[in-house]
Amino acid sequence: MLGFDVIPSLVGILFIVIPSLLLGRLCARIGLSEIIGFVIGGVFLGPFALGGIIPFFDKPIVQLDVLTLGLWQMSGIVILFAAGLHFTFKDILAAGYKSAIIGTAGLIMPLVLGYTISLVFGFDWIISVLIGATLSATSIVISVTLLEELGKEKTPEGNILVNAAVIDDVLGLAVLSSVVSIITLNSIPSIESVLITAAESFGLWIVLLLVAVFVLPKIIHGIALAKPTSLELRGIKQSAAIGSAFGFAALASIIGLNPILGAFAAGMGLAGSKLAGQIREFTGELKIIVAPLFFAIIGAHVDLRQISEVNVIFLLAVLAVAILSKMFGCGVPATILLKNKTKGFRIGYGMIARGEVAFITAGIGVVSGVLPDFIYTLLILVILATIVITPILLKNSFKSAVHNSSR
Repeated sequence: MLGFDVIPSLVGILFIVIPSLLLGRLCARIGLSEIIGFVIGGVFLGPFALGGIIPFFDKPIVQLDVLTLGLWQMSGIVILFAAGLHFTFKDILAAGYKSAIIGTAGLIMPLVLGYTISLVFGFDWIISVLIGATLSATSIVISVTLLEELGKEKTPEGNILVNAAVIDDVLGLAVLSSVVSIITLNSIPSIESVLITAAESFGLWIVLLLVAVFVLPKIIHGIALAKPTSLELRGIKQSAAIGSAFGFAALASIIGLNPILGAFAAGMGLAGSKLAGQIREFTGELKIIVAPLFFAIIGAHVDLRQISEVNVIFLLAVLAVAILSKMFGCGVPATILLKNKTKGFRIGYGMIARGEVAFITAGIGVVSGVLPDFIYTLLILVILATIVITPILLKNSFKSAVHNSSR
């Protein structure tokens, strides 16, 4: 009986992921980010498009069921763990207050502007709060993946961008917690309670990071030195490392943080260890599988049937807020702090993409009955548009720098 429950889900995942993988490769060939191909593939092969028309076992071949969404979240954990392996604790200390200022400014501006523009278009305060909250948090997964694609994750602006995105994501979860309170109580929480929640979330992540940095390498080294009798030595280090990613993801979830932040902390904990190179190579191979899966399922959330109900003018207004609030909200402080306009706005471009936290926030709004379906679809379209726009802007920014330096 179990096989009949699992197999349709696995077939559906293959149906959506393999073409998306090929589409991603095609995008890379023509100079675009692979992420664009993965996401577009998910849109057109998802359950609200072609994947919902083709039958399999008397059901649509693609369904966003528990197994599919579970594998989606696991993929995000692997991607963030792999990203963390590129950044040591010294890197985050070097980014320091600059990342904190950029990440905080980049969260506040879209939250305020998203709320304001929604009120202007006649929506009530609670819907406006949800729209602003959905636009607030950058997707750290997408920012990191783009930098790795470009090979720029170790540049000064790349380091600041990633750490700003981490801070932005932690604060975004604090905003999400406040949004849940708003929906539950139907009242706006005090500024003090929001600030306390944000400080607690950030403090918990720092504690988790310190545990990863000072404890995790010792555990992995101990496992690597052990001489097992019933297991082959080969693969034990890699298995222990990936186990630490999921272990820290679970710890993060237990203390109220996004699991991917725990995975990122675990990666950073091992980034400075002697085994970092081997683990990095191993996770790089895993990402070949999990990256298309993660981004294709993001695209699969789009319900194309709702597009006809979307107000195009409001869609464009929200999209403009989504892009400009991050570009200037992060780009201007970064320009001042780095004393370099090009590098500053490069950080702004890299912070535009929204992802997992935005989907969760919008999802809570629609499930609770606060957000109408057409507003949810509008927000999903905006999120996807930021995912498509970000790699184009970021890639062109680095290309321009290379072109200018070669003159």
